[in-house]
Amino acid sequence: MAKDEAAVIGASPGHCPPRVAAIVLNWNGFADTCAAVDSLLAQTWPALQVHVVDNASAGDEVGRLAARYGERIHLRRHTENLGFADGHNGLLRELLGAPTPPDFVALLNNDAVAASDWIERLVAAAAADAGIGACASLMLFRDRPDVVENAGVVLLHSGEAIPRGRGRPAHAFPHATDVMGACGGAALFRTAALQRFGVFRGEFFLNFEDVDLSLRLVAGGWRIRYVPEARVWHGLNQSIAKVRNEEFAVRSIRNMDFAYLVNMPWPVLVAGLPWLLLAWVVAPFSCVLCGQFGFARLLVRGHRRTLRERRALFAARRALQPLRRASSWRLFWRHGSTLLSYGRFLRGVVLLRRRDALR
Repeated sequence: MAKDEAAVIGASPGHCPPRVAAIVLNWNGFADTCAAVDSLLAQTWPALQVHVVDNASAGDEVGRLAARYGERIHLRRHTENLGFADGHNGLLRELLGAPTPPDFVALLNNDAVAASDWIERLVAAAAADAGIGACASLMLFRDRPDVVENAGVVLLHSGEAIPRGRGRPAHAFPHATDVMGACGGAALFRTAALQRFGVFRGEFFLNFEDVDLSLRLVAGGWRIRYVPEARVWHGLNQSIAKVRNEEFAVRSIRNMDFAYLVNMPWPVLVAGLPWLLLAWVVAPFSCVLCGQFGFARLLVRGHRRTLRERRALFAARRALQPLRRASSWRLFWRHGSTLLSYGRFLRGVVLLRRRDALR
């Protein structure tokens, strides 16, 4: 779309186009962050404000970013690494509570580069339907630009959230559709939805905080729209690789459990109980049988941590209960195929020992 066309998307005659605040979180990734910011500054959307948040990077990356971009970006620095969740939350709360908040907030990973019409495409989709609370992008691998990294998030009855379409060709997902989640690495959120349902859970720190927020919105009756024309090329896990260890894996499993058990209504959890038992009992046992003792230990430790935090889990469920609007029946049938996903898991991770399948 041309810039003059973009200026009127979602705006009635005589009114300004929807305003968007885009956020990039930097942590010891100056070169990658510059590429991400450059792609935002090249966007065709006319009403865009670019924010960069530094998560206590070593050296003087904040000074280098300030020298490179000056007043073209809004820059802030944390004094400690707050992870993905709280790394964004302070600025998100400030934007949501502003006297004139933006209409939408876009998040772009610092190891991702967006097409020049990325914001434009997302805003066009969201502005077309007031029931859309968030939009998911078509995220492609940066080193394999025609291969899907994710086209939204698929939710399984076993409680796992997996990237939709990973490894498939880009042309395999040409149609816009509603999905259960948007990857926070390249997503657009409606400000009104966040003002009602909040921001990321800070205790998640890193991983699945975007799934939790997505499911919270879905439980509250908002829709999440996959927008195939909104393309981003992502260097998958370049930031996460710096902190990936056993504790990261255990926290990730806990976060995934927590997001599902808090946000899904009781009828969905009861109907999916056999699949939850598959994830919590059969999967670790299968790993042991196939000699994957380390991964079995991670699964058990992660689920045990979830059980230890059951009081916080039930408190979060109670807090969400008055906001629930979605039909339990509809949510249940929107889950993906657990059998198919577990078949791929057993083949790739347990039998072929492909660690990259866990990314």
